[in-house]
Order: sequence, then structure tokens, then C-alpha cells
Amino acid sequence: MYVQEREDDDNCLFIAKIDNVKSVNSVIKSLNFAQEAVCFCSKDGLKVTVEIAKCVQASAFIQLDIFQEYSFNDEDQLIFKVDFHTLVECLNMFEASGMSATVDIRVQGPGQPLLLMLEEDGTILDSSIKTSDPGEVADFSFADDSVINKVILRSEFLKEILDEMDSSCDLVGIELSATFPYFRFHTSSRLGESEFHVEKTSEMIEFFDCKVRTAFRYRYDHLKHTIKAIGVSQKVSMRMDENGLLCFQCMMKMDDGQICFVEFFVSGGLNV
Repeated sequence: MYVQEREDDDNCLFIAKIDNVKSVNSVIKSLNFAQEAVCFCSKDGLKVTVEIAKCVQASAFIQLDIFQEYSFNDEDQLIFKVDFHTLVECLNMFEASGMSATVDIRVQGPGQPLLLMLEEDGTILDSSIKTSDPGEVADFSFADDSVINKVILRSEFLKEILDEMDSSCDLVGIELSATFPYFRFHTSSRLGESEFHVEKTSEMIEFFDCKVRTAFRYRYDHLKHTIKAIGVSQKVSMRMDENGLLCFQCMMKMDDGQICFVEFFVSGGLNV
């Protein structure tokens, strides 16, 4: 990766170049369930965040090392909102073009459009996406004194459980405990009840740490948004606190071996 301050681009606050648009696009598309996205540009890289009704928040973290060139000329973050479907459509267009050149991404400053350009052998594809003030972004995080249970598991097993759930159910119960049933999913609907439980010694679990029993129910309509990201990831770290705040952190390996993370927070857990 090459990081520099470019003299001929002094008017741009943020400039990034990436030659692996397919992999980055798969990360971004895993968040494609909201109309708008908030972008956070900083010296550490790019974060893209989407929300639904302050109940579900998902963020993709594209670290500095993923980019071939990265320049951010400010001490503070540059934060702006974009139409997420438009952003995904632009990235899909670049990926479908078959052109292998580096994608140039830049923003001149606050209130200026997000510019994307791909140029190869005299052929140019470019897009300009309007940006706006991000407004208030919910702060989803675990309190410092929270008791947090944590499980790290292989993604394909978790996706299989989620895929097999009754999609007509309203709520999904998730339980973590130090004793049997250890790790349990439960659904109930007009079609009946279903239950999946996993032993902490199962081959699908790489790490299991349960300090206190936690058992909460979450809306299936909220949890289903995690399936796409889990499906393209290799590992998932699931955390839950005693207040029912749930977090899925999905580790995704790019084609070149670099790692990206997508993190989902789901609130509104109801005690079981």
C-alpha cells in the first residue's frame, strides 16, 4: 500500500485507490438492506454504516492496508451520508465492466459529492454521488462494566442454523449459558416450534466464554440482515451482554489475503 500527500490533489480532503473492487464490493453489499449509509473517512481507513430504526446497525471496516493509495488531509473524521443503493449500483457497474484498473475514490470536502472513477486504455467510467449531512448516528457499544458472553464460531455453521430457521416467526430466542444447553436458538410460529443447540465443545465453536446465563428474544426481521455478511465470512464472533445487546462481528478474507470486518449490533432483546 502507498500512502502519500499528493500536491496536485491538495483540493481533495479524501483520496483512495483500490484495485480489488470485487472483494470490497462483496463487503459493502453485505450491508445492502438500508436506503442510506453514513461514511466515516479518517487516517485509519474507511467505515460504512447503515441503520434500521435505531434497532440494527451494521458497519463495514475497510482498513488502510486494503487500499493501494490512501490520503486523508485532516485530523478529524470526514463524515457524510450517501444513497446506499446508488453506491452499490456504481460498484456493481465497475465490477461488471471487467476492467482491471484501479478505482479512484475521492471527496473534495464536506458537502461535496463522492466521486468514483475507473480508467483503462482510454475508457473511463465515472460516477458522482451526492452527499449530505449525516445527522445523528446511534452509538452502539457495550458499556465498560457490562458482563459480556462471547462465542467465536465458523461462519458456515451459523449460516446453516439461520437458513434453517422458520422465516415466518416473529422472534428468535438466543441463549448462552455455562451449562447445558450452552448455545441455543429457539423459534416459535403458527407452523410450530424449532430449536437448535450447540455444545461448547462442538467443532463449529472455536472459543466459548460464558460468565452469566443470558437469554433474549430478537426480531427475526432484524436478525435476517446478518445472513448475507455471515455467508461471505470465514468466522463470526458473537457477543451478548446482560442487557440483551447483541453483536455479530464477521471476519472476511479478501482475494489477496487481506482481512475486513463487518459488525452488526442488534438491540431490543426481550428477556426469555
